[in-house]
Amino acid sequence: MQNFTQTMALVKRVGLCIMLLIFQPVFAESIEANSFVNTQQEQRYRNLIDEIRCPVCQGQSIGGSNAGLAKDLREKVRELITTQKTDDQIRRYMTDRYGDFVVFKPPVNINTYLLWYAPFAFLLFGIFLFVRSFKSRKNTQAPTIDTSKAKDLLK
Repeated sequence: MQNFTQTMALVKRVGLCIMLLIFQPVFAESIEANSFVNTQQEQRYRNLIDEIRCPVCQGQSIGGSNAGLAKDLREKVRELITTQKTDDQIRRYMTDRYGDFVVFKPPVNINTYLLWYAPFAFLLFGIFLFVRSFKSRKNTQAPTIDTSKAKDLLK
């Protein structure tokens, strides 16, 4: 029985190794070889791909995403940098096509007022309720209890 258990454990390990070898190419990514004129352009590229949100993943930047659209957007950012576009022009290009959601720090405009100012409004409303609850406690006096009937019953 012990021999059978050892054999099954070995089969499981070998099966796991085979599965890892089979599925490894699926998760392999090629390294992007970007050519920039100078290190300043490369640094701008790194900063921008970390600032722009992946429209597919929604929680990652295009620099950290392996989605096909993120790869295309990284290539577009590289292309725009090499054509001497400024960072603001590149951000505007992305927001014009994908909306304000595509940048991690959306601009303050009529479409994003709620996003920017709602937390402050909720904070002020919470402080107002907190202060009001203390004032209402202060104004409320404890009711007087008539204990004369209880004293008569105890006698």
